[in-house]
Amino acid sequence: MKQFKDRIGIFDSGIGGFSILHRIIKKVPSVTIDYISDDAFSPYGEKSDTEIIKRSQIITEMLLQRGCSLIVVACNSATAAAIKALREKYRDTPFVGVEPYINILNHQDHSSEIRKAAVITTELTGRSEKFKILKQRIDPSGSILHVSMPGLAAIVEIILEKGLSENLMEDLRKELKPLKILNLSHLILGCTHYPLIADLIEKELGVITVSPGPHVANRVFDLVSPSGKEYCSSFSYLSTGSMKWEQRTSEYLFSLLKHSAVKEGS
Repeated sequence: MKQFKDRIGIFDSGIGGFSILHRIIKKVPSVTIDYISDDAFSPYGEKSDTEIIKRSQIITEMLLQRGCSLIVVACNSATAAAIKALREKYRDTPFVGVEPYINILNHQDHSSEIRKAAVITTELTGRSEKFKILKQRIDPSGSILHVSMPGLAAIVEIILEKGLSENLMEDLRKELKPLKILNLSHLILGCTHYPLIADLIEKELGVITVSPGPHVANRVFDLVSPSGKEYCSSFSYLSTGSMKWEQRTSEYLFSLLKHSAVKEGS
């Protein structure tokens, strides 16, 4: 297998992709990472597939200009809407996407414990043909429920920006209320924002959460050349709202996610 090295590009509509960035930094030997938060066009979940494809191409061009040789689409909505078009347009660049980890059904470490499971997504991801095909292929019997969460990603963004308050916790409880009555044992997090508050979700619903972050990181690890270092000490960050690249440390990221109740488990 051809290996890519030196520079990885990661993008999302906001900072939800930090859940993927966090896993990659922990797993992948030291490489240079550029992260673009497309705040100027956020949220992707309210945009059409055509709009997301066009925007994803613009972000991809920005990352390629930075010298990135591998790009991670750290957003379920963008993966569902745009990754096929990106792979067709940029044939020499490998893209790693993010999908809801419905494949939990095929892993004994989880499946033996599953009593009742659901997958939650943004409305756009839930409507996408890619998601419907994925769910039908892995879960043809429909044993995993699907619930779209219209406001959860936005709540996560505010928690990360302002910290958890009682008012935000109440907003979170209202958003999760339709799930509480389902009496679930496992909840598959189908948006990269959701793992950033996984322990809050677990406490509120009494579930075990499952996210694709570790599996995305493993895929990136398989594609890059090891450098011998433990992990990246920093990454470059750009918000399209300001269009100014900043250097941020891994310690900053770990601190932010710890403050925001990121879960270190599945």
